[in-house]
Amino acid sequence: MNKVKRTYTRARGILGNSNILQNPYIAGGIAGAVKNLIYGHPALNIRSIQHRITLPNAKNPLIPLLLGYFLKNKPLQAIGAFLIVDPPAPNDLDDMPNEDIDDMSDEEIKALSEEIEEEGKEKKICIH
Repeated sequence: MNKVKRTYTRARGILGNSNILQNPYIAGGIAGAVKNLIYGHPALNIRSIQHRITLPNAKNPLIPLLLGYFLKNKPLQAIGAFLIVDPPAPNDLDDMPNEDIDDMSDEEIKALSEEIEEEGKEKKICIH
């Protein structure tokens, strides 16, 4: 997040009168898209963005964006835009497929748990 803040403040100074990168939403979005391209992901993954912004939890990327808007804090708005575009890093301990557990049927969950047990690893599946 500090990188986004530094990028935003540097862009303001480097480009001076350019209004494009002075907009915190565009600066954060471009920074997130560039990071995705560097790591070999698509620049914008609309499905991932839609899924993450509709989750009612503390990890929702709209929270810093709206906080920045209401507090009139442009670096926080840029960070919020960055978090919306850039998906969170995958958890290395999580071997679950990219499917959402809510979309899986009971049979698929049972087959997945049996498959994990067959591998001989001690893993627990927590279903909320």
